[in-house]
Amino acid sequence: MNSKISCFTFSMLFVLLLGWSSSRAQSRGYIVQGDTVYTDGYIQFDPRKPFQVGYQKSKKSLLETYAAGALTEFGYSDSTKFVARKVTYFGEMRHVFLKTITGGELNLYAIRGENGKQYYFEKNDLTQLTKENLQTNLSQHAANSTFWQRQLPRVRLSEQSLRYYTRNINKGRNARMSMFSFGGIASFNRSTIQIKTEAFPENGFGDYSMTSENVEAGAFVEAPVWDFNNLSIISQLSYGKMDFATALISTSLDQHMKLTLDFLRLSVIPRYYFNGNKVSFYAEGGAELLYAVKQSNKLLEAKHKSNSTSLHEYEDIFRLQKANFGVMAGVGLQYFYLPKNYVSLGLSTGHVFAENYSINNLSTTIRFNL
Repeated sequence: MNSKISCFTFSMLFVLLLGWSSSRAQSRGYIVQGDTVYTDGYIQFDPRKPFQVGYQKSKKSLLETYAAGALTEFGYSDSTKFVARKVTYFGEMRHVFLKTITGGELNLYAIRGENGKQYYFEKNDLTQLTKENLQTNLSQHAANSTFWQRQLPRVRLSEQSLRYYTRNINKGRNARMSMFSFGGIASFNRSTIQIKTEAFPENGFGDYSMTSENVEAGAFVEAPVWDFNNLSIISQLSYGKMDFATALISTSLDQHMKLTLDFLRLSVIPRYYFNGNKVSFYAEGGAELLYAVKQSNKLLEAKHKSNSTSLHEYEDIFRLQKANFGVMAGVGLQYFYLPKNYVSLGLSTGHVFAENYSINNLSTTIRFNL
């Protein structure tokens, strides 16, 4: 029992020491005093104590501690920068170091606050962003752009969303405002399975194909790729059923084939939007998995010889793989009928390949977010 307690105590101590050392790690950087006094050295900064920073001229120098009010800014060699500003921090006005998220004509800063991260805009004045004043501040900085005015309701009070907005405002780019969303999907499909001669020994006609008109339904999640304008990833899962049937007739042999497949389709698709208007055009393409949940097939065969006909019936003469991998590509348009709600209509083609068969799919797809 004592050995278990000792191991637990040692583990906790190790975690605490690891957390302390990582937050107090010595890193190459600089400090700025006033407007011009720039000094290279080594920085030790704990984000949980944003009102001070440790500085050393060299690794062997004594550690000096500077309050936020004594410096203009400090930074690291990887271009991460903190600026000194006076803000309300845990209910008290004091000088702290704010991390620069995006710099330019409009600056975006962040700091760990009482209720999570606090965000600030700075152009002429420093303004804290809240849920209550977010739209007012966004509108102020996008006042001359009808393009951005239309997209402001999609901006969230989050670092990624605010950084995306600020970066594009500073560069004068009319990028589509990305947002995380999820919803439902329905696809109307024309599916064709091409079966090779080697698929089953009773095949008397060589390679042939069958077609199914079918519907599938499911759900999707769209996640922005924040570092690239107009790009997002669509992940979706849907369920459907294909019913294939064909009749092959010759003077000596007739074959009637029926194949039923219940399936799940999982896809991960990068999507690129060409514009950010109320109606946006997009192109998408990626990988998909067709999973055979349930399948059955039946072959009714009639052999004609002289004046006689013999009938044979076969079941499960060949099996599709459980997991079938493929690719898809498509184009479409997305319409925002409300500031944050949209419906999209897409046309796509998908191809699944296996050893003895392939499945091609032409789809018309409707998506709507919730």
